[in-house]
Amino acid sequence: MSFFERRQAPREAKQVQALVVRGTTAFQVDVADLSKGGACVKRPRNWPFNIGDAVFLYLVGSPGPVMAMEARVIWFKDDEIGLQYL
Repeated sequence: MSFFERRQAPREAKQVQALVVRGTTAFQVDVADLSKGGACVKRPRNWPFNIGDAVFLYLVGSPGPVMAMEARVIWFKDDEIGLQYL
């Protein structure tokens, strides 16, 4: 773990899709990795949210129940977004 690493839980790479939703705005995203405390997702074009925004993250896959988590945008860069579960 690097000196600047702040993660408190190990991350697992996942190949799953999710919806990031705030109000009536939703984006379908690819999940890069998940942990107990948060997720890293691929940043879509025209990403309208800001650091600190509260969102819902809905993990989607096979037909059936969908896992939903409240989260906050804690960072983003050109191609990825960091979400922390609330």
